Amino acid sequence: MKVYPLHTAGGNATAVLGTLMRIAALLPCLWIFMPNVCAARELDVGPGKPLASIMQAVAAAHAGDVIRIWPRADGRPYTKVAVEMDKPRITIESALRRRAIRVSGTGFNYSGRGAIPRAVFQFNRGASGCVLRGLNISGAHNHAGNGAGVRINSANNITISHCTIHGNDMGIMSNGNLNSHSGADQWIEFCHITRNGTTNHAGYNHNLYLGGTSALILGCDISHSLTGHNIKSRCHITWIEYCYVHDSANREIDLVDDRVNTGAARSDAVIIGCLIVKSPHTSGNHEVIHFGQDGGGAHNGTLFLVHNSIQTPYPSPVVVLSSKGSKLVCLDNKITGPASYGILLQVTHGARATRASGSGNLLSRGYGKEMQLLGGKLVHWNAIKRLLPWHAAQIQVAPLQRMDRGHLRIWRHAAAGANWR
Repeated sequence: MKVYPLHTAGGNATAVLGTLMRIAALLPCLWIFMPNVCAARELDVGPGKPLASIMQAVAAAHAGDVIRIWPRADGRPYTKVAVEMDKPRITIESALRRRAIRVSGTGFNYSGRGAIPRAVFQFNRGASGCVLRGLNISGAHNHAGNGAGVRINSANNITISHCTIHGNDMGIMSNGNLNSHSGADQWIEFCHITRNGTTNHAGYNHNLYLGGTSALILGCDISHSLTGHNIKSRCHITWIEYCYVHDSANREIDLVDDRVNTGAARSDAVIIGCLIVKSPHTSGNHEVIHFGQDGGGAHNGTLFLVHNSIQTPYPSPVVVLSSKGSKLVCLDNKITGPASYGILLQVTHGARATRASGSGNLLSRGYGKEMQLLGGKLVHWNAIKRLLPWHAAQIQVAPLQRMDRGHLRIWRHAAAGANWR
């Protein structure tokens, strides 16, 4: 490229100056057409930073901004945080690599009334594309027993990443509608979600209580629900991958009905590559996984159990199907139960045992006839991939497909709070 220095006499300098002036004249127009690109900022919150509170930063943020939260003195939590997010594509994250920032709702009533959120962080429909990362969230309660650490309120493409969520009425709760494609692409990854629940309306509070179009739970440690289930979902599609789910007060995983979301065809659930362990001290429901209905509605879809290790000390069912439209595909799992007697599959409310199929499962001797029904040769991963519901019209997430990486690497990644920057 030929360069014309500005000090050159004659026409060349005039031409260059004229070009620069024309470019300068166009800049306001470019600002109009690219506001989000030009306006993206980093907003710092914390001691000695421009903003003192998370709520101030949220009020000042624009689409595309990143809110970076710095630790308070002596690691004290940010208190009574109540964020109701209505803006899109905003990231709220710890400012420090591998250090979670403590956020507490203790002393605040997350009633959900008026402008008060029902969670420490609530993402409403206008907040699609937001990210929450690297926070330790606790202490959300209300009089109804459903104050949550995080609530996804019909928003799409929300990511909750590398967070610890504990000691709330609910860990994460969500809602949405398949007909309006809301509550879609909920992505919960590498989180530790534990000991959420309350004796206020005991049994109705869960570590995860999800609804909407689709949710992916990836690489999470989910444990010790205080009164309810570890994972309860009424989503159209629920995908649980490479998770450690254990020690629930009731079922480990409860996948049930919603009039719109699960009444539609192909309302499937996938549980793949997980370690699921039932505590020998469970005082509540001894079943491990339930797929069907608890409200009298339809659940028209298939539960895919693939490459999991499931351990239970109880003769109670490992899997319960409880809807006429429910099916089970069980492939290449290791299921360990009592040595003498156990129930692998129970069907109720119009479900049929003939709609269960599988192969390649290693089962305890106590499961008897199911060993013949679901045992047999291992199924190659390429064949399994062709069976799974990769129908992108309903779920836009891209789950891991490298089965040879092994489960422990993912579990250790989650437990260690791995590098997310």
